[in-house]
Amino acid sequence: MSEFKNQKSGSFYKKLKHFMLPIIILVAGGGSLVVLMAMKKEPEQSQKLLDQVAPLVLTQPVVSTDAGFTVTVDGTVVPSREVKLAAEVAGRVLLTRDGCKVGNLVRKATDQERAASGTENLLIQIDPENYELEVKRLTQEHAQAQDVIDELEVEIDNSKAMIDLAHEEVNLQKTHLNRVEKLRARNVVSDTEYEEAKRSELAARNALQKLTNEADLLRSKRQRMMHARDLVGVQLSRARLDLSRTRIYSPINGVIVEDSVEQDGYVKVGDPLVTIEDTSAVEVSIDLRMEELSLLWQHAAQAARGTRATANPSNRHDLGYQLPQLPVKVSYELGGRKFVWDGELSRFDGIGLDEKTRTVPCRIIVSDPRPSAILVNGQPTSQIVGAPPLTRGMFVVIDIPLKGDVSLLQLPEMAIRPGNLVWVVRDGKLHSETVRVVDMSGDQLLVEQGASGLKPGDRVVVSPLSTADEGMLVSEGDTE
Repeated sequence: MSEFKNQKSGSFYKKLKHFMLPIIILVAGGGSLVVLMAMKKEPEQSQKLLDQVAPLVLTQPVVSTDAGFTVTVDGTVVPSREVKLAAEVAGRVLLTRDGCKVGNLVRKATDQERAASGTENLLIQIDPENYELEVKRLTQEHAQAQDVIDELEVEIDNSKAMIDLAHEEVNLQKTHLNRVEKLRARNVVSDTEYEEAKRSELAARNALQKLTNEADLLRSKRQRMMHARDLVGVQLSRARLDLSRTRIYSPINGVIVEDSVEQDGYVKVGDPLVTIEDTSAVEVSIDLRMEELSLLWQHAAQAARGTRATANPSNRHDLGYQLPQLPVKVSYELGGRKFVWDGELSRFDGIGLDEKTRTVPCRIIVSDPRPSAILVNGQPTSQIVGAPPLTRGMFVVIDIPLKGDVSLLQLPEMAIRPGNLVWVVRDGKLHSETVRVVDMSGDQLLVEQGASGLKPGDRVVVSPLSTADEGMLVSEGDTE
């Protein structure tokens, strides 16, 4: 009985299973359809959710400017040139101007003063007696040589007159010989008379030849004596030059910075006497970074755009080995006062970079060591007496203005992140750009245009960012 019930129950469950399976499948399909229909609105909900979660950032626009900026570097004043005077002749030192001591101011002698052997700006006088005697001796030798030449000129003139007479004698003897030959042909004269006439004609020609040879010899002697006279003239010029070198003048306006001579001392040829530093102009030694030097080259190239210098390829090549001749301001502060000089970029101090500092040594020329302006509390004044000139060893500040010829971008200071990184918002997403800052003197920083992908009109993030990733969605707000 129980087995029958079990069989009947199993048959019922099988029928129930076959009946419920299609229903379950239909219910599952319907549920999936409902889920899919619900998912159609999911992106809009996700976007709204992301908009609610995206961080808010404040931005400001990037502005292009051509107002330029000023490159400021430190420098050290160095002399433009130093002249070392040495003895060109030997002798005892008779005179030294004010002892030729270090610190003495010397003036350049004029050509007229040198020619007249003036003493107003005479620096050192070496004993000239031996050189004066040598000049006198050679002057006498030169005069003797000229006298010999004059005597030979007279002898040559006399020999010319004798030669003319000898020519007449030869002509007479030839005429006589011809007449004797005609008479001999008619047997009027004897052979002895003919030979005598022939002998006389030969003697006349011999005398003419001797006189001609003597005249040639006199001319050769005259040429030799002229060379001897010229040689004495050269020696005389050298003696006069040595005599002039006993008077030593300063070739420049300057100050003695080293002295090696004393009055009554003896000097030999080549002995150092004094070292003079030029005070008519000074130079300033500076070190420029390659970034700063690149800006100078760009400024020079843009300023010369369209000129022949730019059109010539060789000039473009040489541009990298020459500094652009830009005006600069050199300043020095002392006791609350600021002294300013006008200068100009001059040249590289050598070629290449310094191995230790990785900077480029350059020189600035200041044509007038006296200050062109004096500032007190930023205001110009002319009431201060005793303004110092630029002198060796002064540490100064150099301002190189680059105005109007350099294309720059202006950014707020808060936009620059560590590593010169700037975050830009484009299409609601963050993008990073690395810039090169060229001026940080004001609230607005100046960066070089073209050094990165940053361009005018971009909006840069100025608010703090706790986390930032490339392409991260942000919500943008304007600070203005």
